[in-house]
Amino acid sequence: MKNAISDLTEAARGLLLNRRALALFLVIYVALLATLSLFILTREATIKDLLVTSATLIAVPALFFLLQAMCVCYTETSSARQIIRESVAILRKLIVVTVPFIVIGLAFYLILDKFDARFSVSLQGQTPATLAREGETWPRVVISAIRLVTFGMVLPLACIHTWIAIRRGDVRKVLSTFKPILTRAFALRSVETYVVGFAVFGILPYLLIIVRTPSERAWLEISLLGTRLAVAFVLMLIGWVITVGALQRGTLAEG
Repeated sequence: MKNAISDLTEAARGLLLNRRALALFLVIYVALLATLSLFILTREATIKDLLVTSATLIAVPALFFLLQAMCVCYTETSSARQIIRESVAILRKLIVVTVPFIVIGLAFYLILDKFDARFSVSLQGQTPATLAREGETWPRVVISAIRLVTFGMVLPLACIHTWIAIRRGDVRKVLSTFKPILTRAFALRSVETYVVGFAVFGILPYLLIIVRTPSERAWLEISLLGTRLAVAFVLMLIGWVITVGALQRGTLAEG
C-alpha cells in the first residue's frame, strides 16, 4: 500500500505541477465530451445530420484513445508538445491491442445477460413468499458482483498494462508476452494502486452525481446540480489520468 500511495502521489504531483499538460488533458477531455454529446443529440434526419453523425462516430473513439495514450506518456515527459507527439505515435497500436478486450468484454456481458434472463424466466409464476424463502436475489447479486469485478477492475487493469507495454514494443511482441503483462497487472502493488484510484475517478464522482442538494429555489438547485456534475467530470478525468500514470510508474519501478 505504501508503494501504491507513493506512485499515486508522484503521478498527481507530475500532472498538477505541469500546467500545460493538465490544460492539454482538459482540452482533449472537453472535446471528447462535446463530440459524444453531439453524437447522442444529432438525429439522422438529413444528409447533414448523417455526415455529422458519421464524423462524430470516428472522432469519439479517436479522442478517447488519444486521451488514453496521453495518460501512458505524460509521466516521463514535462513537455505538452512531446506528450501529444508520443501519444499520436502509439495511437494506432493502442487501438489495435484494445480491440480484443472490447470483444472479450462484449462476449462476457452477453453471457452474463443470458444467465440473468434465464434466471428471470425461472422465477415467473412464483409467489412472493416462495421467492423470499428460496432466496431469489442471491443469483442476481452474484451476477452483479461478477459484472462489477470484471468490468470495473479486471478488464481495465489488463487493458491499462497492455497500453503501458505497447509504448515500448510493437503489437506482435506485446501479444507474444501477454502472460507477464497479466502478471504485472494483477500484482498486489498494481491492484492496490487501481483500487485507491478507483475511489477518486469512480466512487466520488458517482456519489456527487446521485446525491441531491435540494433547495427551495429552482435556479439554485439547478446551479448546484451543474456544479456537482462539473466537479464529478473533472474528478473522473484527473483520477483516471493519475491512476494510469501511477500504474506506469509502478511498472517502471519494478523493471
